[in-house]
Amino acid sequence: MSDELADAQAWYDRAQHHIAEYRALAYGEDDRTWQLRQDRGDDGRHRYALHFNRELFPRLKPIACEAANAMFQSLDNIIATAARQAGVPRSPQIAWPWALQPNTDSPLPSAVKPAIDGRLQQMRERQMPEPWLDLVAATFAAHAAGLVHIDVVKEVSLSGKHWELVPTKANAVAIGWHLPGSAAQSFADIPPDYFETEDVFVFHEGEPIEVSHFQIIAGTKLMAPGKAHEPEPISAFDYTRRFVETALHNARALLAR
Repeated sequence: MSDELADAQAWYDRAQHHIAEYRALAYGEDDRTWQLRQDRGDDGRHRYALHFNRELFPRLKPIACEAANAMFQSLDNIIATAARQAGVPRSPQIAWPWALQPNTDSPLPSAVKPAIDGRLQQMRERQMPEPWLDLVAATFAAHAAGLVHIDVVKEVSLSGKHWELVPTKANAVAIGWHLPGSAAQSFADIPPDYFETEDVFVFHEGEPIEVSHFQIIAGTKLMAPGKAHEPEPISAFDYTRRFVETALHNARALLAR
């Protein structure tokens, strides 16, 4: 028995491949964003420095775009499957609608809600079955809390295809460590936006730090054009993944009726 959602599933699976590739490159053992290095100067002083792997980030941009493209392509293919089943001709309006507006009813300042009624009406006028339009609305409702993150992923896809690849930005704010026999943690603060221009931050010179573990307090974020929200990439991809999973699950349920 053929799977009518095979194309949508294939795009979803491809997205997971790209997300895993992104994760491995940004956070894996071989290509870390941040590296701690220790050396000793001619004066015998021990020098500890945090190095930013700036060359990593241009390599992340196309992977992020490919992951975003694949997830939204999966959503489009869900609508295309429904249209073909219902005999609806192909048109630019037959695609997964994506439009958001600020949600003034929410106490969260960044909250958004779908503004897709016009698109759903266009699809309705082209004889798209009502249960599939309900599926779209229900998927948005089920993931209301994540829409502001998913909207950035949508812009990653659009910008990468039509304008420019969206960068991942990284910054570290502090380095911490515990000295043996001490419950207190030592910290070295890093000036704000230091790594905008610099690649190396020396946080200790002098006697050796006899510890086996350092804690780097750092973060990464997607910088999509026109979006004030700048989410951590893997988190944003995860919100989007779950949105697509819901749409696929509900689409299979509709097809099984």
